[in-house]
Amino acid sequence: MARHIFLTGKKQIGKSTLLQKILKNYQGTADGFLTVRTKEYLGDQYSVHMYHLTESRDPNEQNLLFVCGKANEHTADTFNCLGCRILSMCSDCSLLIMDELGPHEAKAALFREEILHLLDGQIPVLGVLQEPAEACWPEIVNHPNVEIITLSESNRNNSSLCEHILSDF
Repeated sequence: MARHIFLTGKKQIGKSTLLQKILKNYQGTADGFLTVRTKEYLGDQYSVHMYHLTESRDPNEQNLLFVCGKANEHTADTFNCLGCRILSMCSDCSLLIMDELGPHEAKAALFREEILHLLDGQIPVLGVLQEPAEACWPEIVNHPNVEIITLSESNRNNSSLCEHILSDF
């Protein structure tokens, strides 16, 4: 049985929505990070922000990962600093949330290393992987302790899927 579960599927299929539904029904202590794409910060442009699961979702300069369409050489540094800082605060939980991982972390070596280190640890992980998951994070897709669940139109609202995931944690 896998210790970790990652949801993947097309954009806007409901991966983060299912994760939030699972969190509402989870009986233990969850911690981790969420990434949110929003226009609230810049008004006319989308930006992506990373939040500690327990903090308010107020987009600002401290939690800004990148401006959509303008990811650059500093994006990796931001993931390394912000992502690793948030993950370092998550040792006292029974479920670690990683929502979401994708191609923008490709050059963030420290962040990627920390993610893989956590997958070898004892705290179960529930995460979201952008497609194509194999191209973005082959280390997660091929990890022996990871189960990948692909969401689709036909299974995203299936209550037994939610129950299956909760039963693993």
